[in-house]
Amino acid sequence: MLLNSSLRSSEVVRLAIVAIVSGFLALAPAVSAGQSSSIISFDGPGVGTRSTGAYGMNSTGTIVGTVITSSNKTYGFLRQTNGNMTKVIYPGAQYTSVYGINDSGTIVGSYSGRGGHDQVFLRTADGKFTSFVPSNTQFLEGFAFIDNLGNVAGTILTTYDFFECYVRTSDGTITLFTGPRGFDCVTTGIVNETVTGEYGAPSGYYAAFLRAPDGTFTVFLANVQVAGVYLNKSGTAAGAFSLPGGSGSTDGFLRSADGVLDYFTVPGSVPLYVRGINDSGAVAGDWATDPEFNLGAHGFQRFPNGSIGTFDAPGAGTGQFQGTYPSAINNAGAIAGTVVDSSNVSHGFLLTQ
Repeated sequence: MLLNSSLRSSEVVRLAIVAIVSGFLALAPAVSAGQSSSIISFDGPGVGTRSTGAYGMNSTGTIVGTVITSSNKTYGFLRQTNGNMTKVIYPGAQYTSVYGINDSGTIVGSYSGRGGHDQVFLRTADGKFTSFVPSNTQFLEGFAFIDNLGNVAGTILTTYDFFECYVRTSDGTITLFTGPRGFDCVTTGIVNETVTGEYGAPSGYYAAFLRAPDGTFTVFLANVQVAGVYLNKSGTAAGAFSLPGGSGSTDGFLRSADGVLDYFTVPGSVPLYVRGINDSGAVAGDWATDPEFNLGAHGFQRFPNGSIGTFDAPGAGTGQFQGTYPSAINNAGAIAGTVVDSSNVSHGFLLTQ
């Protein structure tokens, strides 16, 4: 079975969402800062599903994700803006997971066959599949990401037991890399062939990086623990960080294209994790009132004017690892993600402005 394992505590929280799905559709208002919005929740297609996770969304509002069945098999799904669902299964695969979709409708995911070896795949809008695996791969780690140019980035555990990042350009060229003089590279996204992520820097902490198409690095926040870095087309990066030796509290950051850093938090939050930034500078993520998420998670959106609103998807539970977990925000301000209810049943959700 595909293991979407993680190197970072923020992903451990998100990937701890495993539950039996009982289908429902609900509508509820979102709490926001002067914005009118609503949320629907949904389940993936097929009989016998027990878990739905919504992980990616493009600018048109098409959502992709992964379903776990009652027999512990996985397959992907694509949800159109009209609510129609399509299963995504790599031909001949036992397990298929889907992570992202670009504006051309190309999907990125991973699969494993009867031999048990995982590979990354692409599925074009007309249903054509291709697959690849970087050299020296022992396991695929975490999610793979795709940009609107068709470039893909991700993370692997190598055969020599180090975590490395990779980028596969649209012509099929694959390059493995780590951060400058560092270790344990973790990819969190790709925009116009610029890869974002964090890595073990010489300082001993996880620093944020941007890797340009020519292979040059921009490293920042090298003396704190960074958890996630996301980029928009204007070059503004967003993410979260914690101070070394702290109490587990994390705050958000914004870094403009010229390198100016700004910081923000959600009132009452202890951990705060950013999950995406759109081209207008709106940020989405999740937060909780204790570092172990014992009372569940909530969603937040930071609007371009700096105001912050919080929300809970309909049916969100308030127990450990329950609640609302955004995963993507598009240029219309729509937010997609996963909600775990009080019975530990997970569903997809979509917030629209």
